[in-house]
Order: sequence, then C-alpha cells, then structure tokens
Amino acid sequence: MKTGRIKIFILSVWILICALFGYFSPTIPVVKEIFSVKKVTVLGTDKFKKEDIKRIFEKENWFFLNKEKVREELLKYNFVKEVQINRLFVGSVDLVILERKPFAVIYHRGKKQVIDEDGIPIDMRYYRDVNISHLPKVIYNDNSIRSEKLRKIKKINENFSKIFKVKKYIVNKSQISCVLENDKTVVFSTEDLDKSIRRGKIFFKNRDINEFSYINLSFESMIVVRR
Repeated sequence: MKTGRIKIFILSVWILICALFGYFSPTIPVVKEIFSVKKVTVLGTDKFKKEDIKRIFEKENWFFLNKEKVREELLKYNFVKEVQINRLFVGSVDLVILERKPFAVIYHRGKKQVIDEDGIPIDMRYYRDVNISHLPKVIYNDNSIRSEKLRKIKKINENFSKIFKVKKYIVNKSQISCVLENDKTVVFSTEDLDKSIRRGKIFFKNRDINEFSYINLSFESMIVVRR
C-alpha cells in the first residue's frame, strides 16, 4: 500500500512540475530565446509598419503563441477585416490578412463617412491612394446602417453597370433608388431584390432606358414608369 501511495505521490509531483514548467517556461530567458518569434511574414496587405508587428510579437513565444491575443491586437487596426495566423516552421509566423476595402461614401444622420461593404467606417489614413470621388454615394435614410442593404447596392451595380451609371443611391426602408448621371431614377425593392433585378433585365432588354425619367421595379405585379 505504501509503495502505491509513494508512486501516486511521485506521479502527482511530476505532473505539477511539468505544469509549472509549461506555464513559466515562456519567461525563462533560454527557453524564450530558443522559441522566440524570429520571423513574421505578412500577406494580403502592406499597411503594417515593421514597428507594429515587432510590438505585437516581441513578448510572444512561438511554441506557446497566444493566437487569440495576437488576433485581437491585429484587429485593432482599422484596415484589418480578418486574419489567419499560421505557424509552419519553428520561429516563423505567417499572417494572412483580409483588408477592408472602401466601398462607398455614405451620408447618414448628418454625417459623411467612407465605409466598407459591411458598413464599417474606414480610416482613410490607410487609404491615401484612394480617390473617394470615384466611390458610390449612398444617402441612407434608415435609422441604422445594415450591411445586407449595402450588399444589395453592390449587387445592383454588378447587374446593371453596363446599362446605366449611378450618381447616387438613396436607401429608404423597402426601396433603393438609383439616381443616374442623367438624373433619371430607377427604383429596386430591398425585400425581394432578385425579382426586381429579373424584372429590370427583361424591361431593359425590350425598352430603351432613355425613354423614361422614372422606372420603379419594386412592385410585385407591375413596373411603374414616367416619361
């Protein structure tokens, strides 16, 4: 019995020592040097400064890398939408960054902002080469900005950019109005955009858009036009 208890005691002490070593080893200078992060490769963006990456990883240990903490630090940078952290070789870390892209200039509740397609405000300090005058203008009259409506604007543009050029989009509850460069207006439904798009494609296949000043494709059973 005593021999069994001694074995259990020794095993318990050994497990405790291993646990303590695993917890404190990242702070031991020799271990820290062996398993330090020596190389960080950033893919998908050129907006990070070397100092930024150095600061994030200077206290990290490759073997005990806290991916969640690193991810949180990277996401603090406005241009980072998503990040993937890979450890392929000892001492080396690859960061695969998905950048936020300026999507539109939005006017909402008296404020003018550049946003991405999720409605997140963009810090233009990171996008000095982007000419915002070339971005779509969106007048958003709903109380809150919803990313699904912004994606519907993108979908309208993808389907009709060869037929008409939009000067500004007006979002108002169940409708998205496209005010064209020639001041004509085309209206789509936000509740069933796919049907509006299908109606529009059939309509513009048979009629010249220049015949009308107003075209409303948002109704289920009819198209309302005004010359």
